[in-house]
Amino acid sequence: MLIAGGAFKDRQFRLFFGGVFFAVQAIWIQRVTLGWLAWERTGQASAVGLVAALSLFPTLLFGPFFGVMADRVDIRKAALVTNGLMAAIIAVLALLASEVGAVGLSLAALSIGLISAAHHPVRMSLGPRLVSAEMVQHVVSITALNFNLARLVAPVLAGWVIATAGGATALWLAALCYVPMLAVLPALHPRSLPPRAAAPILSDLVEGVRYAAADPLIWQALLMTMIFATSARGALEVLPVVADGGFGRGAAGLGFLTAAAGVGALTSALLKAGGVSAVGARISRTVWVASFAGQGAVIAMGLAPSWPLVLLAVALTGLSSTWCGVSLQSAIQTGLPDAFRGRVMSFWVVVGFGTVSLGSVAIGAAADLIGIGPALAVAGTLGTLGMVIVGVRARTNPPM
Repeated sequence: MLIAGGAFKDRQFRLFFGGVFFAVQAIWIQRVTLGWLAWERTGQASAVGLVAALSLFPTLLFGPFFGVMADRVDIRKAALVTNGLMAAIIAVLALLASEVGAVGLSLAALSIGLISAAHHPVRMSLGPRLVSAEMVQHVVSITALNFNLARLVAPVLAGWVIATAGGATALWLAALCYVPMLAVLPALHPRSLPPRAAAPILSDLVEGVRYAAADPLIWQALLMTMIFATSARGALEVLPVVADGGFGRGAAGLGFLTAAAGVGALTSALLKAGGVSAVGARISRTVWVASFAGQGAVIAMGLAPSWPLVLLAVALTGLSSTWCGVSLQSAIQTGLPDAFRGRVMSFWVVVGFGTVSLGSVAIGAAADLIGIGPALAVAGTLGTLGMVIVGVRARTNPPM
């Protein structure tokens, strides 16, 4: 499927893509800046892991609740609220950046995490509802391409801005990047959900859980995503420690490391958006290969003796992370009814984003005790064992 065709033939999706292009730049700029400020103010790997965790942990607690709401509310208005609140919090943090310490950064990260818990199921429901059902898989792939293009560009930009103008300027840049998305949202008209009887929130949540649990493909994809997110994506959240604590490269080094992850991720997303291994609602062999390659890359990241090798390991981690993430999300989304999309994808967000908080905290705490290299090697080893267990179970109880 050509990147220039597919969903881009739809004017609504073109508008959506134009706005979300800048919004995801903001996500990466703010993440890199918060991580760097935590390292700069404390010099502790555990503080970097904690800030990363607080920006992700609310998804574990509140993601499913917001998934229920995404299946009930006006999805366009919900996107306006979440994008607007995110811009406002980043702007406030930019105003206070020169004075904020570890506690202030933690509170800001927690606020961002709470809004993100609502934003992710909204974002994942909005895009597919702008196009026809046969275009959903392309929407998933092309939005992943957009996300990972930002992962490539934004960290380098953030590192340069931090090094030359300071963290406050980088945060102002992130806040401004939300403006285009806020501008295009009023022009979007997502597909309406079918009418349904009013039900208590808990009943709707239980209905979503039952739907996901009854589908072997969904629960296997969720389990694989959880393991990969905890180890591999958790490792990518402590890159400030690798860049400066491990190699003494400072903010510029952090930018290059995060961009290396972006190069791998962008390569993967380009291949997926171009139709490579577009297998629909199943988990292909390439996903299994990528899942084990990613765990090996985390081990290599910890054991790499030189800067070029760690860049290569981070790039491979980014590539495999995106390949697994996009493939597993596509497998779930392809046949998913609109009426369940918010709830089921909120479960994916919980395991795909929320468990990253657990991984980043664990790796950061371990790094303070045994060093960042051994901590990453342990994380990759445990992730490999987890994937082996899931693989053995999949052979005895395949999803298809």
